[in-house]
Amino acid sequence: MTIQHSFSWLLKAGVLASSFFLFACGGSASTAPDGSNGDPVVLPNPEPGPGPGDDDDDFEPEVPVEEGMINVDGTLFDNLADAQSAINTGSLVVIGNGTYSQGLHIQHDDVTVQGSEDTHFKGVAIQGKATFVVDGDSVTIEGIECSGVSVPDENGACVRQQGKDLTLSHVHFHSSEQGILSSTGSGKLTIEYSHFENLGKNGYAHAVYSNNDSLEIRYSKFHSSKDQGHEIKSRAASTLIEYSEIASLSGVDSRLVDISNGGSLTIRDSVLEQGPNSANNQLIGFGFEGVDGNVSQSVELTNNIVLLERSAGNVFLGMPDDLTGVGVTIRGNDFVGGPFNDQGSHDIEAYNDIYPDRTSYGLGPFPELPNIGL
Repeated sequence: MTIQHSFSWLLKAGVLASSFFLFACGGSASTAPDGSNGDPVVLPNPEPGPGPGDDDDDFEPEVPVEEGMINVDGTLFDNLADAQSAINTGSLVVIGNGTYSQGLHIQHDDVTVQGSEDTHFKGVAIQGKATFVVDGDSVTIEGIECSGVSVPDENGACVRQQGKDLTLSHVHFHSSEQGILSSTGSGKLTIEYSHFENLGKNGYAHAVYSNNDSLEIRYSKFHSSKDQGHEIKSRAASTLIEYSEIASLSGVDSRLVDISNGGSLTIRDSVLEQGPNSANNQLIGFGFEGVDGNVSQSVELTNNIVLLERSAGNVFLGMPDDLTGVGVTIRGNDFVGGPFNDQGSHDIEAYNDIYPDRTSYGLGPFPELPNIGL
């Protein structure tokens, strides 16, 4: 069954009064008025799987493994050091339930690492970097919980990506200095069906810190970054975020999304919530650390629910005053709360719906978030 998230256009059509829901639809995209000039807005037709709940029992490893054991291509090991030595190109590594205090260095390409129902790496970093240091290309890490990572440089991560093209799926990274830090030129980073929370350090470490060529995020949650860290900081030339939830809640974060060097940014069909304790008034920052003139610059922010809950003011999209040549599209979003400092910019009032508070939008009190099926 295909599931489609429906936001502001359903409210405008009178189909939905005060709640959010998902409805079944066919295989083609749907159109609906944008509420301004009658032009149709084509909504994507996603096929999401189960979202990343607190108790994620939707992921199952390919091979069942006993608690405390590691299966590498059919051979069992009782410690990660021996298991690591057995990993080769194309290996499947399945880690049994348990709390692990050793990290893993992945040096080969096309390796898949899978956890079990309760596989937790806690308080461990190798090479002074991260719990998982990934030098291989086309690596996938799935079904892993990781927490408590700290290093002397104060950027300890659950994953340090140094090879190209990494996929993180069904991971829960939390309570560390950083979730993932990728190196420059590391190809593509894909994050899906995952939960990142309570991450950040001194404003320099973040839940996601991408130096990739491209970053794609979908069906994931990013909550309560701390110590003025961003939920997502990307230096990638292309950043896509869809069907996800990015929320400050009570965290002392900075921006929800920081696109430090510009590029192509798309955020669609997601929930964005700036909380009362955010240190930065900007939900999204674009190009504040200099842009590459050889890269096309664009911002598309469409069909999102945006909660503005910082009493000292909220700026939806912040850009340097002298930055020009950026194509900005902000349409079909529902903005809830305020103060809304840049409400009069980028045709926001013409092509979006604005609600003064949670009650007028049919949403319960803070910290409740709209349910988009994650």
